[in-house]
Amino acid sequence: MNFFDWEIEMPESLKPYLDKEYKRIAILTKEDDEIHIVFEFDENNHLVMHPRWNINVTIIGEKHLKLTTNS
Repeated sequence: MNFFDWEIEMPESLKPYLDKEYKRIAILTKEDDEIHIVFEFDENNHLVMHPRWNINVTIIGEKHLKLTTNS
């Protein structure tokens, strides 16, 4: 999926919720019972990650991330 200029790869077991107005995205399980990570842009337009639990973030390239879970 694309999040503004960033590409984020994630397994099908995760589901994104995008808030374009505030430039924020939350990644939850398909069942909506756990938040794994939240991405948002700060006042300088830098991507900020707020990982919760059970999430791995791999940097694939410039503005390209891959998310995986431990389960």
